[in-house]
Amino acid sequence: MKLSDLTTLGIGGPIQGVIKVKSHQELKEAIRKLPADGKGFLLLGGGSNLLVSDSGYPGIVIKNEVTGIIRDKNNLTVQSGTNLQDLVDFANSSGLCGLENLAGIPGTVGGAIYGNAGAYGQAISDHLESVKVFDVISYQILDISKHDCQFSYRNSVFKRSRYAILETVFSLSSADSKKLKQISKETIKKREVKYSPGIKCPGSFFQNIPIEKLPAKILAKLPKEFILFNKVSAGALLESVGAKGAKRGDIKIAPYHANLFINDGTGKAEDFYKLAREYQGKVYEKYGIKLEPEVQLINFPPLV
Repeated sequence: MKLSDLTTLGIGGPIQGVIKVKSHQELKEAIRKLPADGKGFLLLGGGSNLLVSDSGYPGIVIKNEVTGIIRDKNNLTVQSGTNLQDLVDFANSSGLCGLENLAGIPGTVGGAIYGNAGAYGQAISDHLESVKVFDVISYQILDISKHDCQFSYRNSVFKRSRYAILETVFSLSSADSKKLKQISKETIKKREVKYSPGIKCPGSFFQNIPIEKLPAKILAKLPKEFILFNKVSAGALLESVGAKGAKRGDIKIAPYHANLFINDGTGKAEDFYKLAREYQGKVYEKYGIKLEPEVQLINFPPLV
């Protein structure tokens, strides 16, 4: 089996095998029983936001299919394998606001928490209270407070830890259900301009840059329209160096959005990686800004 069968990008080489889990107990047991060959495992949700090497992944893939949402007044306890859109729909129908702008983002709740996913000024961590995790070294279940999750723009402690996300608690506010549904509907329409149904892409490849991370002398040189929601648009930077429409093999950058890398057929991960590195270099050469990938790279060296 190949990881290309499990990712929205449709790219990725061979794997040892896949274990699908539907409960916390199954997840814990799957990790406990892994071969002691040091190759580890990859915990996979919806398969979005990933670029996997053509050589694949040397370990086992654990597919998280633990789903469910429980409401207690304005609090929602959500299993990590729950589809993010299902959570948004549940919150909207329940008249609970705080997640409506996340509509249309692919993947699971666990994956969204891992990368602190967000859109249109809203992030999944905004109304998060705590996260229950499984420590894959000590085999203990722990409750992690929002503070200890160390959320920042498209980042969290989970990118640097040994924790498998099990479930999370959100504390939301009451609002008009019809208005929330309308906001989500309009958000999906906006996203579909960029992400047409069936498109093979991992989402925006590079992160936007919070303005506080850039020196004042660099910010002063940027056109004002490059900045939105107090962040410098990676797409605007890439467009200014000619990324739109660029192509390498069957990997292309969308002609309408410079931060959208698409598998236009049977594309190779190596072509994807090299195309991203090429335009990352062009942005750095022109602006002195190093773009960081938003997409998780599996079995690749860091982009430099």
